[in-house]
Amino acid sequence: MKAQITKWLNIGFLLLGLVLFVVFLIKMDHREVLAQVRRVGFNFVGAFSCYVLGLWVTTHAWKAILDSTRSRASFLDLFLAFWVGHAVNEVTPTGSMGEVLKGTMLRDKVESDELIASIVVFNFLSTFSMQVFVLLGPLLSLCLLDLPADIVWLLFGIAVLFFIPISGLFFLLRRGAAGLLVKLLLKLPFVRTKDPEAWAAKAKAIDDKVRGFYRNRPRDFWRSIFFYACARLLQAAELWFILLALLPEKNPGWLFLVAVLIQTASQLLSWAMTFVPGQLGVAEGGMAMLFRLLGLSSLLGFSMEVVRRARRVLGILIGLVIGWSLGISLRPMKARCL
Repeated sequence: MKAQITKWLNIGFLLLGLVLFVVFLIKMDHREVLAQVRRVGFNFVGAFSCYVLGLWVTTHAWKAILDSTRSRASFLDLFLAFWVGHAVNEVTPTGSMGEVLKGTMLRDKVESDELIASIVVFNFLSTFSMQVFVLLGPLLSLCLLDLPADIVWLLFGIAVLFFIPISGLFFLLRRGAAGLLVKLLLKLPFVRTKDPEAWAAKAKAIDDKVRGFYRNRPRDFWRSIFFYACARLLQAAELWFILLALLPEKNPGWLFLVAVLIQTASQLLSWAMTFVPGQLGVAEGGMAMLFRLLGLSSLLGFSMEVVRRARRVLGILIGLVIGWSLGISLRPMKARCL
């Protein structure tokens, strides 16, 4: 019953997002939007290249986190698993199914506790690096750009609020999140297991790996941080290529700083509206409003997000095709998870 409710809620939010998208498209005049989208032209190739490079360097971060002595996975294995998992995360609410899929694809090539620990560390460092980038965007804008300060300060304040749960997650990881979760599960009356000690031992092994990553492998830790930083810059560069076409009269350096700020707002919107699949309609409307508040054209903001939506759809399709070609099925994956 719960699964059915979740399913219909997802469909409902998706339809609501689609309606919002159509309403905004009509309000903006679809012919004007199409004209702006066409202006992007060859710059779309640059934006999509930044997206693929972002996946590539993020995979390097994941490879640095994995203990090579306990993994037989090649870089290509990791890259394909990451792209497929990323594509699934893009089309599912909360973005968790893709993480399970990554583990499913690599279960025969990486030891199970190492794989789980690497995914936990990977997602924490990914979120943390994104959070730092989100905080950096408004600060750079306040120092270097002549944009409405009240709007920029508002974005910074929201970013700080989102940083609070990240700090809580760090505390849980230091305390042993897997062990705490297993203890909680074993106390539930409907959870039965023949060997609770084995569960606890597996959880302890995972926690030890998560907490010991920096202490035991500092070089790999800083390598992963470097690749995460490159990935965040590439996300801004993707927007920059689009803005270069939409605002050719503006200075390229100024546009890059604006791209960093826009990436901040886009990520905050994505976190806040994670229950809307792909943030359809919400992202486009949010960017139109942000551009207007910053003294730019709301039409350009909406058009930029439409181009970005096209890039996302292309990236998702490629990821799903890769998964299909490798024989990946979501239904067996769900069964294994249960």
